[in-house]
Amino acid sequence: MSSWLVPLAVALVVVWVVVRHVRASHSATLLDEHARRRVGPEAVPAPVSVWREANRLFRAGEEEGLLLLAEIGRQAPRRRQAVVDTWLAALRGGVSLGLDAPWRTAVERELVSHLRPGEDFWPGMNVVAPGAILVDFDLSGCRVNQVNLTGAVFLGDARFEAMTVTGDADFAGARFLRHAVFTDALFARSASFGSAVFTGNVSLRSAQVADQLVFARAKVSGRADLRRAEVSGRADFRHVRFGGRALFGDVVFHQDAWFRHAWFRGRTDVGSALIGEAAEFGNARFGRRVMQ
Repeated sequence: MSSWLVPLAVALVVVWVVVRHVRASHSATLLDEHARRRVGPEAVPAPVSVWREANRLFRAGEEEGLLLLAEIGRQAPRRRQAVVDTWLAALRGGVSLGLDAPWRTAVERELVSHLRPGEDFWPGMNVVAPGAILVDFDLSGCRVNQVNLTGAVFLGDARFEAMTVTGDADFAGARFLRHAVFTDALFARSASFGSAVFTGNVSLRSAQVADQLVFARAKVSGRADLRRAEVSGRADFRHVRFGGRALFGDVVFHQDAWFRHAWFRGRTDVGSALIGEAAEFGNARFGRRVMQ
């Protein structure tokens, strides 16, 4: 072997060893830095870690998790809908998931505090909880975008007084096991209560619906109060069963009002009702006198 090849081979080996050592040191430094960020006393958890920890604590029924989720919503507006969905998911199981009353009340209070206009208001939120079991649910004074509570079951009073819904509101197939209060509510688009069951009274007194109002095939055991309500679109009350008084005094239907096959078993008051286009009462039944 030539005399110059030996030094060259030695030099190449030394360079290879040095490079490996440098790479190993760099990798160790990165791992150490990552560990310090994750568990060090001065560490700030990554957003994903905070989100997971908040959900873990919340699912365990810890108030810290509830408050941490609220803080995430305040600091990161893009996560607000996910926070609202998480709270609704906890409420939607209601009694069937063993959600105790104090915890349910705390979750609902936190939810409402962000849906009601004020200092901590989160605009544009959707309330989506189809099939939910909701106890003493109260969104009075809240302002939301879309509402989807189709097939929901409301235990106790369901209160939506002076609520504003800027999108569609869908309560189709819902069951209200006590009173349902929508007094002074504003629906900027359509409102649907098709096939809903009202065990107690239902009130849409002075409510405003900018598009159509659907009550088709609903059943109302108590009083139905729509006095001074205003509906800009079509009003559909076909096949509705009114078990108690049906009050339509001073209501304004700007378009058609359909009552075909409706059954009014109690006193019906349509005095001062104003219907802008056609009023259809074909095959409607009246159990008691109609006040005109």
